[in-house]
Amino acid sequence: MIPFRVSLGDWSPVIRRIDDGQSAIALTFDDGPDPAGTPHLIATLAAAKARASFFLCGIRVAQHPEQVQALVDAGHDVYAHGWDHNRFAAQEGEAALQATLRTEALLARHRPTPKPYLIRLPYNAGFTSAAVHRAMRKFDPDIQFAWWSHAIADYLIADKPRSETEVRDACSAAVARLTQRDDLAGGILLLHDTAITQPHEAAALTTRTLLPGLLEALARRGLRAVALEPRAMPPAVNRFVFRTLQPYTVTPDWAHSA
Repeated sequence: MIPFRVSLGDWSPVIRRIDDGQSAIALTFDDGPDPAGTPHLIATLAAAKARASFFLCGIRVAQHPEQVQALVDAGHDVYAHGWDHNRFAAQEGEAALQATLRTEALLARHRPTPKPYLIRLPYNAGFTSAAVHRAMRKFDPDIQFAWWSHAIADYLIADKPRSETEVRDACSAAVARLTQRDDLAGGILLLHDTAITQPHEAAALTTRTLLPGLLEALARRGLRAVALEPRAMPPAVNRFVFRTLQPYTVTPDWAHSA
């Protein structure tokens, strides 16, 4: 990953961490909504009195509008995550914009369009592309790109059909590794709601299994799970220079032996 990128004032803010660095971590879920996973996430978050931000695929929003409404009714934030999980190339800013507009048109039936808007494209595509930043500002001049500081590669837990025991053990191991970190406070965690790239029951099973243990482990660390909020606008110089940092990602053991 290139450590620094420059532009002629094109960069929009890229959020890597949250302001409340003492006692909270922001939870974000990509790829939903999905009836096999979303209701379980809503119930688990409610039991823990936690909030999260959901970046939703338009194709699933169109299929499951009732799940979008359930997320909004439960107090969670919802944003666009492209339409059909296409990976946009650096020069495909206009295509990314159209996918976002198409998805947000459906989301706006369930809540007012947030401003500033938080955007996360599939595979985090375009966040290092000045052309994509320029295109997305046509949608919202104050748009902010939602990156993350930590991730659990839960889609790799569901990389093929797996038994309930395999999924449970992999989720427990991932949570244990993540919560050993001493930099979680103020972080942004990337998770998935039934990863759209994995057409196996194991994807929904991973979604249903991972979050309860994670929330319990975070609570033991004294960390609240919160939604990701837009940041205060950064200094103007940030429009010209963008620094990339490598997030910490937990992958299942079998991913290393593949």
